[in-house]
Amino acid sequence: MADEQEGSAPSGRSRTARPKPVTAKAAPEKPRRKSEPPTVTDDLTGKFLRVGNKLYRTSDDKTPIVRIVGDRLKTSNTDALPDIIRIAKANGWTSIKVGGGDKFKKAAYLAAAAQGLAVENYSPSKVVEAEAERLRTRLAEREKRREGPKAGTKTLPTGESLSTFKALSERFLSQSHAENARDPDLRRAQSLVAQTISIARAKYPDDPVKASKEVEARRQEVAIRIAKGDRIAVIQVRNQQAQRAREITQEQVLQRDGRSR
Repeated sequence: MADEQEGSAPSGRSRTARPKPVTAKAAPEKPRRKSEPPTVTDDLTGKFLRVGNKLYRTSDDKTPIVRIVGDRLKTSNTDALPDIIRIAKANGWTSIKVGGGDKFKKAAYLAAAAQGLAVENYSPSKVVEAEAERLRTRLAEREKRREGPKAGTKTLPTGESLSTFKALSERFLSQSHAENARDPDLRRAQSLVAQTISIARAKYPDDPVKASKEVEARRQEVAIRIAKGDRIAVIQVRNQQAQRAREITQEQVLQRDGRSR
């Protein structure tokens, strides 16, 4: 019996070889969004007044600016779109579908694109894509500024600046009150000491030694702050001026009454 060839039938009769059908692989399904009402994140609770599933901006609003319907967020106000996108993003959404006219869809696309979300049922023009890219860049720059040193955050001084501050502190201690008051680099620091001088004199009118000790303690404290590089705000001493004004006013009244000496 002749050897069977590839593609031959067991009976020995030849047949035409047929390619095996190739089964197309199904595209992976996109993860579906959870079918549950979206949660309003903590950072947005201050922007909305929530009454049930309705969100208002202020108590003067006659109608809600956003409505939560099932697992959807509905609005007709384009100004609310950036915040709605933030809610969607915080709830794990990666894309959105929008209804309405072209103008509303464009606004929704720009708000979503700026925060990295896609709009499934809108095809932007090249100009709109360019505008979306500009918004993304601006938002990224704003976030970068927020992550940088915040206002009021104290930066650590370098070795060179510490040496400068130390020399300034030593100069502050070596100079007189009058010299520090005239010194442009130490004028602000001296204003703190001047305030203490005014308070100490009023506090110990008959004990200049105690007053002097209190002023010196304050001067040393200010010198330490200078050495650390602390920013010192100027304080204007008005107590003595106000007291002098009261004395002049009282003297004028007494003169009018004929009771002055």
